[in-house]
Amino acid sequence: MTSAPKKAFMEIVDMIKNNILNGNYPVGTKLPAERTLAEERQTSRATVREAFRALESIGVIESRVGQGTFVKTSTFSEQDRFPDFSIHSSPAEVFKARFAIEPYLSQLATRNATQEDLLFLEACLQKMEQSFDNIPEFERLNSQFHNRIATAAKNTLLLSFFDIIENIHSEEFWGNLRAHSFRKDVMPVYHQQHLAMYKAIKERDSSKASESTIQHLKTVKAFMLDE
Repeated sequence: MTSAPKKAFMEIVDMIKNNILNGNYPVGTKLPAERTLAEERQTSRATVREAFRALESIGVIESRVGQGTFVKTSTFSEQDRFPDFSIHSSPAEVFKARFAIEPYLSQLATRNATQEDLLFLEACLQKMEQSFDNIPEFERLNSQFHNRIATAAKNTLLLSFFDIIENIHSEEFWGNLRAHSFRKDVMPVYHQQHLAMYKAIKERDSSKASESTIQHLKTVKAFMLDE
């Protein structure tokens, strides 16, 4: 069986981890800027950013506002030196899948959502509005909101694809990324976008439902990946 090609961000991860292990990047070393690494490796800044986020998620490097990104530790056990990030879907892959599936799920929901679905979404929105100071609760309700739209689409196969994406989001690898996208200053923005999605579904406007979902995904991607 042919092995899957290495994800682009993994090449940056491998380069950094090898430099840490061989002593070229000792603790406290400031890593090259995203732009510099992107030019050196002939890749995009988004790919470099994905690699940084992956290594941040396991505490290997840390980002300091206004200063740059630094090596945080060089001591690892043999068992858990570095997770095999190659088994993870990259953020770019996940967002491509979300853009492909979720706008259409919202369209289907405008046709198939029941009154029970609409009441659930409305109650979820009310609870989210009261949870801006409680990030874990807001994140939980956010998942419920998006899951209910997928359920309201009434397409079992598409729902199974949506569930796969949701399961990826629950992996530890995504913890650091979620921390970037769920912040107190960001949650009111998400709430307004959720309201737009809900109103479009309630009004049975498939075009608006798709457009508002795309706008929401663009916003989440921008906050998550600092784009």
